[in-house]
Amino acid sequence: MTADLAVFGKVFTSEDEAFYAEGFAVKDGKILAVGTKEEIQQYIGKQTEVHTYDTGIIVPGFTEGHAHISSTIEFMTGPFVEADSIEKCQKIIKDFADSHPENPTIEGGGFDPGLFGPDGPTADIIDAVVSDRPVIISDEGHHSVWVNTKALELAGITKDTPDPENGKINHYPNGEPSGFLQEMAIDLITPALAVPEVSDYKKAILYYQQIGLSHGIVSAFEPMLSHTKDEPVRMAAYDELDQEDQLKITYRVAPTLNPSDNTDEFYKQAVAYHKHFASREKIQVNTIKFFMDGVVDGHTALLREPYQLEPLDCGPLMFEQEDLNKRMERALQEGFSIHVHAIGDAAIDEALNAFEYAQKKVPGKYRNAITHLQVCQPDQPKRMKALNVVAVVNPYWHYETPLYEPLEFPFLGKERAEHMYYVKSYLNEGIVMSQASDFPVTVPPDTMFSLHMMVNRFDPKTSKKPYFPEECIGVEDALKVLTIGGAYENFLEEKKGSIKAGKDADFVVLSRDVTTIPKEEIYKTKVLETWIGGECCYMFEE
Repeated sequence: MTADLAVFGKVFTSEDEAFYAEGFAVKDGKILAVGTKEEIQQYIGKQTEVHTYDTGIIVPGFTEGHAHISSTIEFMTGPFVEADSIEKCQKIIKDFADSHPENPTIEGGGFDPGLFGPDGPTADIIDAVVSDRPVIISDEGHHSVWVNTKALELAGITKDTPDPENGKINHYPNGEPSGFLQEMAIDLITPALAVPEVSDYKKAILYYQQIGLSHGIVSAFEPMLSHTKDEPVRMAAYDELDQEDQLKITYRVAPTLNPSDNTDEFYKQAVAYHKHFASREKIQVNTIKFFMDGVVDGHTALLREPYQLEPLDCGPLMFEQEDLNKRMERALQEGFSIHVHAIGDAAIDEALNAFEYAQKKVPGKYRNAITHLQVCQPDQPKRMKALNVVAVVNPYWHYETPLYEPLEFPFLGKERAEHMYYVKSYLNEGIVMSQASDFPVTVPPDTMFSLHMMVNRFDPKTSKKPYFPEECIGVEDALKVLTIGGAYENFLEEKKGSIKAGKDADFVVLSRDVTTIPKEEIYKTKVLETWIGGECCYMFEE
């Protein structure tokens, strides 16, 4: 059989039986054969397109294991408030407002709550630069919003507005709302928000797609964040893009079940999404997302032992265990997998308890997932392995970030703060791992930085000292996390994740051979080309 495409170079396959090859052949978008140069030559004919890479390395396409893809709309409608001072935050917001006088509402994201101390940011900071129209800025982790007085007024939030279940309205000393809303209180600001249309979300998804392709991402999982209850609009955007054949990356999307949601109504809609997209290649809905807790810097992560600062609690409980058990049982009954956000060790416990309960009630072969896994304990990986849990790690954060000294260390205490974010512990236990950026928490989702962090655990821009170095892993293992591990998370391992005969011809060409260069220099590597189904979808330009 004559190949459409033949690729030669050093090939990392992600296949345990033969990690390396000298080339492969492609026919009709699938890998036809993998092997030595001589073995691949027999598939070359007059019409075969031949690519030879004398430097760098060729690897399988990467997976993004957890990214809020449709939330990229923040970049389309408002400022990205990534700054290291309050004054810079104000300038970013003011500059955007001044340059967009036609926008009736300013909605952005990216601010760091830790910059403002334990009480968070306040409305008067924004009022000083924009007071004539509502301003709503999501934090970098999407666990809080910072708004001005105009937004509070339009949303009808006053000093008498009660905290919703699993949410908090922060207040000034005089009792008035301060403009900082956490967790489920975010929903209260909905009346002040603009209403995005399908066309807006289509632009946002395509914006993300181009970023993803530039970093070698060929499949991505979106746990949908929709405090505005506009999931139907976001789903419609995916639907239209798929019908227009504009989706290059393979997307798997999960609606989020919040504690206040009506379970029957939620699953009725989720099942409808699943059925609607079931026959699609590029977009499917097969998973349900659950929030177990918030974040350490918001004092909302759920811990086994209390925080070290006032009020010395363990963080708020999102779900009662019995309620969670039943909701996860329902997910499995309806045929869904489960994807859990868990930051604290008690949140991980609660998720594992519910997995164990639900999987006993609905026997089967499961690969439910937990992401973030910031404060984990030595006993938890073994239990995760027993329940076949996929660990969706966030290597981008596995160093002493700017939040470490002001928040994580004093909030958690020395022992917990110095032993966060396992990776090697999961590997040692035989747990399948995927990697994730939590985009737009991490911008951009630079897969080579993620690879670097799994191997080195230090940010080369700030320090050469590894954080919790016992959790570093080798390059080959880290490449498997980026490739076959991510494919496994999304039930795509029979089609993607490795360079093997019969699989999709998804591969990435890297500028440097990351398996042989000094490991401290991995982050300097560039994605030169991204191929999906035998088609070059991205090519690096200087």
